[in-house]
Amino acid sequence: MSDKPQTPAQILDRLKDVESGAATDALVRLGLSGWMDGVLPLGPADHVVGRARTVKYAPRNGVAKAQQSIYSVIRSTEPGQILVLDTGCADSWILGENVAHAAYYQGLSGIVSDSLSRDARLIREMDFPVYTRGISARPPAIVLVDTDVPVECAGARVCSGDYLVADADGVVVIPQERIEEVLVEIADIEQLEKDQEKALADGAPLEAIEALIRRKKIRKGTSA
Repeated sequence: MSDKPQTPAQILDRLKDVESGAATDALVRLGLSGWMDGVLPLGPADHVVGRARTVKYAPRNGVAKAQQSIYSVIRSTEPGQILVLDTGCADSWILGENVAHAAYYQGLSGIVSDSLSRDARLIREMDFPVYTRGISARPPAIVLVDTDVPVECAGARVCSGDYLVADADGVVVIPQERIEEVLVEIADIEQLEKDQEKALADGAPLEAIEALIRRKKIRKGTSA
């Protein structure tokens, strides 16, 4: 990889075929944490990469409500971004088909929320990635209070501009200030995965396969 910093567009192009497992392994190598707990795709659109735009919700009582709605937030979000909704893991829906369609028509790449969702059937019929912790008809008791602030979404810290890699296994957050390091590790891990697959297919000695497995846990450039 070149020492010259990559543009966000180049980074997203590199990430588009990366699996969440490779991203996770890269974060582990660097001593970072960035995976969301229990947030999975609601429908068949189960792969998305993009940069986050954060939205924070809080309980309705005693908190100043923002002067904007989720729809005005979506309208002010750049196409290609992924909306990340921090609801405190609310056990109610905070989005449904209308919000998903608003994001889709705005050109967003997807929505990730630590809440539940409603209108599941309609969202599943869309070719649009929506990630939540599940489905519920229970209405929300929270309100939108802020945007573009650091949030915690299902156990992962997210800042606007961070990179997300999401697929059928879940959502991984890569801090934007560490993206170049993470990409180096991802490239090494992907090559080791190919080497391991070939070793398994060729019936290589168990010692060789275990050596590759150990190597996947070690940061590139260090000795096993």
